[in-house]
Amino acid sequence: MEEQEDYKQYLESDFPLLEKFREIAPGSFKHSQNVADMCELIAKELNLDGNLMKVAGLYHDVGKMINPQMFTENQDEKNPHDKLEPNISYQIISRHIGDSVLILFNYDFPVEIIKMISQHHGNTIIRYFYDRSKSKIEDNYRYKCKQPETDEAAILMIVDSVEATARSLSTVNGKMESPDKRHAVVDNIIMRLEEDGQLDNIKVGVLKVIRKVLYRELDSLYHRRVAYPEEEQEE
Repeated sequence: MEEQEDYKQYLESDFPLLEKFREIAPGSFKHSQNVADMCELIAKELNLDGNLMKVAGLYHDVGKMINPQMFTENQDEKNPHDKLEPNISYQIISRHIGDSVLILFNYDFPVEIIKMISQHHGNTIIRYFYDRSKSKIEDNYRYKCKQPETDEAAILMIVDSVEATARSLSTVNGKMESPDKRHAVVDNIIMRLEEDGQLDNIKVGVLKVIRKVLYRELDSLYHRRVAYPEEEQEE
């Protein structure tokens, strides 16, 4: 119980780092809020520490404050990566893990949270820049981090990827309207991470719970709402 109380300070809306994150990288902050909420729900289903999971979700991308405009969720129409070589873009994007760790150390965050955040991309490939590079060497475009060593770190990895992918696809007409398409986002990401060896340390049965909660959350967020006559006239 004492540890859970300690985590609560990082969830206060006026916590200095949280205020700074919200101001400098609003898109990343909003994404992190969504990830935190989903992580907390999964933690409750698995009897894990909900506050720990929520804090990890809320701060997992705090390193993006260093170069916020380089990340899609903080951009308007211009994408600076259009003018950069893929290997340069890879360096910029991949360093947000190290930046997050450094910032959290400076704010005296608990080691277990910093460790989870350092592993939330594992050694996955930054696929977009790898494909653009036409390189044949995947390792040149992988994060240089440890794969998730705990259920909590694996949950953070999955939720982060699912939230970002779902949000991106929701801007494309029809991509998230049916339950099958929404559930396929979850299934495809988990399958890709499993095949890449990122989820080797996750306990049996945990993935089933993760799927159940994420299906439910995506259905809640992206189901097609029926328009009422007054709304149709306004449109």
